[in-house]
Amino acid sequence: MSVGQEFWIVAVGCTKGQGDSEKDGLLAELKRHSSLLGNKEGPQKFEVPDGEKSLLFGSFDTLIKLTDDLAKNDSSVDGIVHRLERQTLELDPKAEFKVKSQRQEKPFLDYLRTWQWDEAKYPKTRSIQDNLTLLMSVVNKLDEEARNKTAQYNEFKTQKANSSKKDGANLAGKDLIDVLTPDVVKCTGGPDDDFIMTEHVTTVPVIVPRGMEEDFLKFYESTDQYVAPMSARKFEGMDDKDGNSLWRVVMFRSAVEAFKKACREKRFLAKDFEYSEEAYKKLKVQRATLEESVKRQHELVRGLYEAAWSDAMVAWMHIKAMRVFVESVLRFGMPPRFASFVLCPQANATTKARKVLSDILGKQAGSFAADNKADSRNDDSKDDDEFFPYVSLSLTPFTCAKEK
Repeated sequence: MSVGQEFWIVAVGCTKGQGDSEKDGLLAELKRHSSLLGNKEGPQKFEVPDGEKSLLFGSFDTLIKLTDDLAKNDSSVDGIVHRLERQTLELDPKAEFKVKSQRQEKPFLDYLRTWQWDEAKYPKTRSIQDNLTLLMSVVNKLDEEARNKTAQYNEFKTQKANSSKKDGANLAGKDLIDVLTPDVVKCTGGPDDDFIMTEHVTTVPVIVPRGMEEDFLKFYESTDQYVAPMSARKFEGMDDKDGNSLWRVVMFRSAVEAFKKACREKRFLAKDFEYSEEAYKKLKVQRATLEESVKRQHELVRGLYEAAWSDAMVAWMHIKAMRVFVESVLRFGMPPRFASFVLCPQANATTKARKVLSDILGKQAGSFAADNKADSRNDDSKDDDEFFPYVSLSLTPFTCAKEK
């Protein structure tokens, strides 16, 4: 199914004693109209419990209150479902969304086509209000868990990014631990080492801009009396794409701050760095550990998103069913006898589809629909001011494009 494809859930009152034959007749009539065939399945029954197996609600005052509560929670779960959809696709652009319900796993269209009330999760012996309270508690916990796991995953990604080798940057933007590695640095403990580090002596790396090497060689010895003469040495083969080169200078530790200040004034960049083969090995281990942690978190979070999306979608469909029931009872009276269907209108024929529904379901609703203005409004704002002679809700299962 395509992104943004809209489904309508519609319902109309039934005649007492007619049973399934009346519903089957309405379905057959709906299936004959091309404007209602936006998907290959065409209109299907949406088996909201009615008749003797209907949902419990209490008084009509409760129904009025449920109308507002259900609409509000419908919107809330809508947002959660689509946030989980987006987050899943950010982790896996080719993710396949499947609904796990009543011990079965199905693609969404198959789930919708065969939808049934989940008696195990939402027993009909429990009131609609109590089922709704339980449903929202579960969905909100799913949402909170997904947010927490997302925060943990993002923290791992941030740690990985902070410790990762910065490829493509110039020398000034790189961490020198990735430039001055054990395979390029001479450090055997002798006087000719690239880095000489003792209690009182240290080695400072300096980045010299392109074309300024001669100026640097004339300049560095005069920065402080404790800078070792003739100690400047270039690291060959390390010039960056901008032509900056990397040098090192040996000096007493007491001269470091004066040297760095003098370098800044002359546009040379003295870096804070002490070479350590041990530190480099530890960093490699740390990076490998973080890489593994990020992969593990990625799989964990992806699995959580997919499960949470499925559970939230199941909850959302049951909210739709509760709304159909409540608004059908308010419109068509007691006992609860109504036929409900789910269909996908053709994208370029929604006006025609509405007319067809009004002709078929409006005729079924009879004079009641013409007099009763306590109408269900379609979720979409474009229908807010329209009156339909039948209950009507809309549903857009997927709003994010995914890779094929």
